[in-house]
Amino acid sequence: MLQSKSGMLVAVPKRYYEMQRLHVFDKGSRESVSGIQATMFGGTGSLGSMLGANLSMIGSQCIYPYRTLASQWDKNLRELKTTADLGNKQFMQLQDFTSAQECGFAMKNSNVVINCIGSHVWRTQESDFEEANIRVPMAIAKAARDSKHVKRFIHISAAGADPNSQSIRLRTKWIGEQEVKAIYPDVTILRPTLTMNTHNMNPTIAGKWSMQQKMFNRMNWLIAGQNAKVQPVFVQDVCLAVLNCLKMEETIGQSYDLGGPHTYDYHEIYRMFYEIT
Repeated sequence: MLQSKSGMLVAVPKRYYEMQRLHVFDKGSRESVSGIQATMFGGTGSLGSMLGANLSMIGSQCIYPYRTLASQWDKNLRELKTTADLGNKQFMQLQDFTSAQECGFAMKNSNVVINCIGSHVWRTQESDFEEANIRVPMAIAKAARDSKHVKRFIHISAAGADPNSQSIRLRTKWIGEQEVKAIYPDVTILRPTLTMNTHNMNPTIAGKWSMQQKMFNRMNWLIAGQNAKVQPVFVQDVCLAVLNCLKMEETIGQSYDLGGPHTYDYHEIYRMFYEIT
């Protein structure tokens, strides 16, 4: 607790750092200094690349750990090169994301850690989901806990995470949330719904619709239970929520569900795409 000039007590983060607060200056441009030095795990994904662009736009330093065998000129990393000016981004290759020691090396000088890692949509093995949603977040949380510079930790989960869900992805997402909370109680958890963007269309509903158009001779298959509701959220709104969490201290240790303004079923969405095209 700190005492202000008026004599009232002002709440500060629970952990006792050398400098308690993360001061964020978001009114500048790429040439300014926002005060954010972020390590973004999963920064090569559709959400991570847009989030890195938003952070770099206000003058933040971003580190992108990656574990592929490709070089820095790989197409996934190539898209990130235009999101920041020279000196404000760095790519770092790690061998094992489940190692807290390697994750700690990637966030050695960072005061913000963001985990955007999620299981790929085409993977079906349960071990793949457990690694991406449980073991890797646990290693990142342990490294953030042991770091003396990290002030904020943002963990991106998924809306609908539940231990009794029929989806392996949502079950492992829930387990990962509980493990991360136990390791790093001050973590801020964001649960976005189905994310849509204009950068990478494949993981979105539009990508699935267009793939069906291509594979089945301009036909779309509607699965049984087409009245299931989805509430897509735009990726820029998720990035804005992350930035607001970094600026607002009351979000420490909280969890938030992020959904879009409208709710649709797949029949409405497919009809919408058909009328547009």
